[in-house]
Amino acid sequence: MIAPIHPDYVDRLAAIRRYDLGTSAHDGAFDGLVSLAAQICHCPIALVSIVHEDDQRFEARCGLDRESTPLNMAICSHAILQDEILEIPDTRLDMRTRDNPLVTDPDDPLLFYAGAQIVTKGGVSLGTLCVLDRRPRRLGDAERASLRILADQVMQRLELHEALRQQEAMRREVDHRVKNSLANVAAMTRMAARKAAPEARGALLAVERRINVMVELHEDLHRADDPDGPIELSDYLGRVAGHLQHISPPGVEIDAEFDPVALVGRRASALGVLLNEMISNSCKHAFEDGQSGRIVVRGRDLGDGRYLMSCKDDGIGAAAPDGKGGLGRHIMRASATQLDGELRLTPSADGYLAELEFPVSPV
Repeated sequence: MIAPIHPDYVDRLAAIRRYDLGTSAHDGAFDGLVSLAAQICHCPIALVSIVHEDDQRFEARCGLDRESTPLNMAICSHAILQDEILEIPDTRLDMRTRDNPLVTDPDDPLLFYAGAQIVTKGGVSLGTLCVLDRRPRRLGDAERASLRILADQVMQRLELHEALRQQEAMRREVDHRVKNSLANVAAMTRMAARKAAPEARGALLAVERRINVMVELHEDLHRADDPDGPIELSDYLGRVAGHLQHISPPGVEIDAEFDPVALVGRRASALGVLLNEMISNSCKHAFEDGQSGRIVVRGRDLGDGRYLMSCKDDGIGAAAPDGKGGLGRHIMRASATQLDGELRLTPSADGYLAELEFPVSPV
């Protein structure tokens, strides 16, 4: 007997989609619960069954090979129509199940069913945590109470999954908005630089470059699956170098290559800022009076948890003046500190070399 259509039919299907049921999102998440239900209730079969529009699908199963059944075999579609646990001691004697193919199967009939509803906070029943047996029987009070508790545990895990999904969506939206806001600030800075006096124009363009480093980083954070974990940054570093190539002096080539490196957000930001300052410093100081040249940037995995970022130009060898240096060098030192790294600045007759060696985790 096929169960009547649930009165909350539309809300049920919407909730099933919202919790990503029927997808691979919950693979393995409920296996321990169905195994425990089978043991507590002394039944050979236990299922987390979600009643969909055209079938019932098992998010977890113990003792049954099927992954789903059509609705004419879905005893759970009857269970979701009531609030209390549905227990059918002998499925051959109940009008809802006596013609069910699972019951009438001559080789392996299922003769006992008990299902506790999986219900959202809004009162929408998604399916059941159910147990089945091949002989008629009844559950004891403790077994019924345990089945109810385990069904509630399924719902709590679904609610946690949804909360984490919403948190992730919010995080992506924040990163997207921050990126757009920074891009707007960079654009306004660039416009201001066009109208500024020559002595202010360079400073404004330097600010724009620093902002663009953050724009690129937030783009990667927006796409990251786990923004709190390490992010692989070789593409990001390549984009930073590529952006600087577009605004480098005529005739100056930037050659950049990076081994894979993974850092968490704050350290990733520090590395991007450092790279920006290294290249900008060479562009600003190494090539005078339209001199052409080359800036070679390398990121190398040294092994043993160490990474080396280097920037070598073939300019006049004065990329950083004597003394403590200007704002760019202060920013490089601050970035090196954030990365727990060692900054080395080496002028020579054939150019200027800036290096940072710092600890990393394996990619």
